[in-house]
Amino acid sequence: MKVLLPKILFALCVAIFAFFPLTDSDIWWHLASARDFLENGLASNDPFCWTPSKSPWINVHLFFQLAVYGVFDAFGALGLVALKSVLWGIVAFLWLLPIKRKILWVHFAFLISFAFLFRYAFECRPILATMFFLGIFWIILPQLEKRISAKWILSAFVLLGVEWIWVRTQGLFPLGFGLAFFAIAFSFSKLSPASKVANGIFFALLLATPLAHDQGKSLWNYPIELLNRLVGGTASSQIFAQQIAENRAPTTLLVLGENRSAMIALLVGILISAFVILRDRHLAKPFQIAWLVVGIFLAATAERNLTLFFFPFAALVLVHSGALLFVRHQLQKKISISKEKFSAGLKIFTVLLIAFIFGTYIRCVPAYFENGSFKAISSERIPVSAVNFMRLNPLPENSKLFNDDRSGGYVEWALPGVKTYADGRFILKDSTFLASYLNFAEEPANFFPFADSLSVNRVLLPIRYIPLWKNLVYALEKNPKWKRVYQDEAYGVWDKNR
Repeated sequence: MKVLLPKILFALCVAIFAFFPLTDSDIWWHLASARDFLENGLASNDPFCWTPSKSPWINVHLFFQLAVYGVFDAFGALGLVALKSVLWGIVAFLWLLPIKRKILWVHFAFLISFAFLFRYAFECRPILATMFFLGIFWIILPQLEKRISAKWILSAFVLLGVEWIWVRTQGLFPLGFGLAFFAIAFSFSKLSPASKVANGIFFALLLATPLAHDQGKSLWNYPIELLNRLVGGTASSQIFAQQIAENRAPTTLLVLGENRSAMIALLVGILISAFVILRDRHLAKPFQIAWLVVGIFLAATAERNLTLFFFPFAALVLVHSGALLFVRHQLQKKISISKEKFSAGLKIFTVLLIAFIFGTYIRCVPAYFENGSFKAISSERIPVSAVNFMRLNPLPENSKLFNDDRSGGYVEWALPGVKTYADGRFILKDSTFLASYLNFAEEPANFFPFADSLSVNRVLLPIRYIPLWKNLVYALEKNPKWKRVYQDEAYGVWDKNR
């Protein structure tokens, strides 16, 4: 129980930190996609945007969309908040579950400190499903290192089933292939001939799981585009990685002063991980160390990959590491203090750190409420009121809407008859579109002839929390052909004068 209790408490803390309003705008186009699937079947072309999109549209998120749609339909936005809270807590427990050694309370304090700093990465997004599935792989893969038995066969079937679901849940499903490859490769020389054959067959079947779905070949190709977006192999991927919100690297966000505390924590965590790996390479199974390195790489390329780093970092470095114990002993010697006094001081530090984290969290909680009620949808990030205005004041027929990508998903959900200019599915857009989209933000004078030529008569843009659009907002205010018809603290709506 002493080994299990800190894991349960850590999972509980993660669940508490994840209980905040829906801030990620992509959840809305996911819900709109589920509704469209239930009404019209699997779409092969983009059903939401009036701008050109790549065809066919490969909707790898279908299972995730149907799951969240069912929860939303039954329990509303608060149900989604509760769902993500519970599932992130389960994810945290899964990643720590294989750890056998006792978790020291000072390590627990650091665990929840990092979880608190990274809490806004605990969104209701498909990455939640990916971390859940990776957690299952993390626990079960060591079973494949053992001799062939009923338990080995059951483990293989469970992982194949998880991968089959994962393929239609998020485009990062090849991470399952990668983690399995590391586990099998690093133990291959120790396996019996029969186990080598069995593991080879298992891995081949794992690679083939996308082919068990409709659009199987296209599903297999989809992650290649995602990888391209990470490494910047094409013009569109370079724009995507450098300019589109959460796809920017931590160093870029630090320079811009955005999400600073989490980005500093991430870079510190990466440095600690490097120290631990170099000094204590045998702290865990080789495939787990290899996966921590993968997590470091992914998190260093884009903010959206933060959770891919955090959970192996938490499991291997903050809990499972002898290197941190080494630092502790060296610190004790350095300050020339008895072991008893040092332990007492460490306990006081642990209590103070935990108290500080929860004190800071409690100060954040009032922002989640409005008029005494929990606001399940963040009005600062989601244009709820602006879209309500648009519902009551529809545009004339054949008029088009220009919007930023963050607001597009909610428009698609709340106004199903209105086509958007863009939403979060930038993987459907080419470099010409992305360059034009960002050019309107940087050179707003180019927007007005574009709007005139394509009958764009309404604009929906953020005015406060997303600085990218401040130049275009200013230009719209100064242009006599356009009039601001709605504004709240976060969003504005402009109509072209008729």
